[in-house]
Amino acid sequence: MITKLRNRLVALSCFLLFVSLGMFFFLTHSVKKPFAIILFIGDGMSPSLLTATRLYQGGADHRLALEEFPQAALTRTYAYDFAVPDAASAATALATGERVNKGSLAINPFGEKLTSLLEDASSRNRAVGIISNGSLTGETVAAFYAKSLQAQNNDENARQLLEHAPIDLMLGGGHQYFLDHFEKKQDEKISSPPTEHAPLLEKLTAKGISVIHSLQELDTLPNWKPSPVLGFFAEGSFPLQIETVDHPSLPSLSELVKQSIQRLQHSTHGYFLLIDDALLMEAASNNRAEELFHEISEFDRAIATARQYAGPNSLIIVTGTQNIGGLQMNGYPFRHDKGVAVLGLNQAGVPSITWATGPGNHVVSSTPEKIKEKTSILQEPSSFYTPVALGIAEDTITMALGSGSEKIHGFLDLTKLHDVIKENL
Repeated sequence: MITKLRNRLVALSCFLLFVSLGMFFFLTHSVKKPFAIILFIGDGMSPSLLTATRLYQGGADHRLALEEFPQAALTRTYAYDFAVPDAASAATALATGERVNKGSLAINPFGEKLTSLLEDASSRNRAVGIISNGSLTGETVAAFYAKSLQAQNNDENARQLLEHAPIDLMLGGGHQYFLDHFEKKQDEKISSPPTEHAPLLEKLTAKGISVIHSLQELDTLPNWKPSPVLGFFAEGSFPLQIETVDHPSLPSLSELVKQSIQRLQHSTHGYFLLIDDALLMEAASNNRAEELFHEISEFDRAIATARQYAGPNSLIIVTGTQNIGGLQMNGYPFRHDKGVAVLGLNQAGVPSITWATGPGNHVVSSTPEKIKEKTSILQEPSSFYTPVALGIAEDTITMALGSGSEKIHGFLDLTKLHDVIKENL
């Protein structure tokens, strides 16, 4: 009897020891994946542009929120056929992990359709969301859901989005591309508010998608509601920050980030959130330096918001996929110079801001229906005039924090950055 009891105690001790060792191994050696994976894409994320923005915001001692990120890398962005990528090929390299030809969305040079990070996240039961202050059919965003050789075909991208498996949350602009042909013809004559386009609402709501046009409407939807949400806040792109005074009801990028995190965090399997700041490229393409600095400032506030609301168990990555225009801040501003003090002509009589290519002093209105040429008070000459600034051969900078971010350092291809994100899904 005593022997049997002793044997049972020995067996129980061995079992408890085995369980303890297993738990120790699990806690110390197992891979802990972040609950939230948030990817910010802001074209123009180069060291020279970030330095210029810092000086404009507050002088040499000023710091941006993204400068607190512990991990950083210079990111190579070239396409399959060109050394300097366009938005589509660069975004596809990040979204799919493969280089494609210029103008291609998630289709490789051999005609094969590629799977994106958004689709990988969905297959792992993560909630997925997309935010853009440009059109939801824009090239950068479309690389995550469309397969096309015509990246700039907004109507085709809209069609593919509607046919794609529903995305849990999409907030941005581009409502005009989701109207059918009849509605577009009517819009050419009469400008009507988005909520009056009944056929569009019927098509989308028939798929179980909640279509909203304001943050107030989004607030009325309970966070736990399982149906996908598609929010249109502009017919095309959002206006630039400097123009938002005329659009007081338009949500900021920071507000959209906050709302999205609060909604997606109810997923039991975590979430993947993509934030595209399309206005950075718009301002740079038209050589509008002060507007570009304002856009980067708002982008930086959105990043700070994500850090605040995503919590510690998150991986946040900020990167650019291409550089446009080649902005440089020249001369020797004083240490505490900021704002207009670092714009216009510097003390040597030389323009403080110059561009490699683009319209220079001649800038174009960001509102499509009011396209007109005007001359800036502050000189911003370009080395070579082009109607729209060209892409430049320069690595982008990538910054990251959170679990998995330790692999982001040194020099990194966009395709390898994709791999880092995929490993953490």
